[in-house]
Amino acid sequence: MTQASPSSPKCAFCKRWNGNAQLTNRGAGKGFVFFNNSATGKCMAGQNHIDKRANEGSGCKNYAISPEADRFV
Repeated sequence: MTQASPSSPKCAFCKRWNGNAQLTNRGAGKGFVFFNNSATGKCMAGQNHIDKRANEGSGCKNYAISPEADRFV
């Protein structure tokens, strides 16, 4: 598990990523979320729907926070 802010671009927090990173703020600092950084899912932003790990996405121009991640902000 890794701790990060949902406002930082990570696939785990993006509404275009189809996967389960097991987001939880239990024990995390204020404004941070724990997530499974080894989880994989499909990026639905492009036509190819390529596999992406939950901790990828720092350079993504299509990042948009998901409703699930947004409730932790």
